[in-house]
Amino acid sequence: SLSVAALLDVWSIAFFLFGVRLVTMVMGSLLGGYIAGDPVLFGKIGWMPSITQAGVGLGLATVVAQTFPEWGSSFVTLIIAVIFLNQMAGPPLFKWSLKLVGEGHERASGDSYDGNRDAIIFGFESQSIALARQLQEHTWIVKIITLKKDIEEEDYPDLDIRKIDEVNLQAMEEIEAPATEAIVALLTDDENLKICEMAYENFGTKDLVVRLNHRYNFDNFHKLGCLIVDPSTAMVSLMDHLVRSPQAATLLLGMQADQDSLDVEIANRNLHGIPLRDLRLPPDIIILSIKRGGQMIISHGYTRLRLGDILTIVGKEKSLNELSLRFGK
Repeated sequence: SLSVAALLDVWSIAFFLFGVRLVTMVMGSLLGGYIAGDPVLFGKIGWMPSITQAGVGLGLATVVAQTFPEWGSSFVTLIIAVIFLNQMAGPPLFKWSLKLVGEGHERASGDSYDGNRDAIIFGFESQSIALARQLQEHTWIVKIITLKKDIEEEDYPDLDIRKIDEVNLQAMEEIEAPATEAIVALLTDDENLKICEMAYENFGTKDLVVRLNHRYNFDNFHKLGCLIVDPSTAMVSLMDHLVRSPQAATLLLGMQADQDSLDVEIANRNLHGIPLRDLRLPPDIIILSIKRGGQMIISHGYTRLRLGDILTIVGKEKSLNELSLRFGK
């Protein structure tokens, strides 16, 4: 319980106590960091994660209120007010301190769509070669990145093969990873995780596709929002979908003649606010889903498009090409 009348009387005292606690924690952090020989940055921000306060203070305040009923209610109100201030200031300061020491691990904003559908594939092998050629057939710009030195680029004149010495931020920037729409990682799990973390935190890459080597590493990639392909279960899952819903599976996999699927982002400002029913789509086009703000929304004829929406559509290749031009800038 909180006495509002008492709160009006003690709010100035609550701010004073909050300020005193804050100043003493800053001084203690600076002095303690200096004595311990910590880096200067740690001393400056060491107090930030410790502002938040709740459980023990509330428990002690309750005990005091029960023991001293004459003035206990006012005391509880004062303590709750101070704790409220600490709760409001503490979490943002904690988050800020994590950013200052480089441990925030937040997804970067990423570059806006530049009109080119491009992908980078890490790993040179039969699967990466086949994937690159198939993507190129669908007008994607593809680079294959390899750590191997014995690859002869002349043997693959239709592919863009780049050699790097090691996977690091500088190498990622040299191969233009910041502007890439999709990254496919086909190396070891440790190398794949390093690639995905750099792309996630520095570039905000739209799609990170990973071939998993060991099942116990699944959570590490899942936390980064990666699209994970587990070879041990992928084939079974594919056959399961082909048995239970053959029409949907063949549509999505492009197994029907002259049919394909495509994700297209709404970048044409003239389409902002237009209902789906007014788009006058070709008769062979089916809109499967709409993704808005990272969430799938239930769509119908009266759903209005928004800039940045990602539509998953299925249809003939000619119609898909026309729509990608129409929906783009």
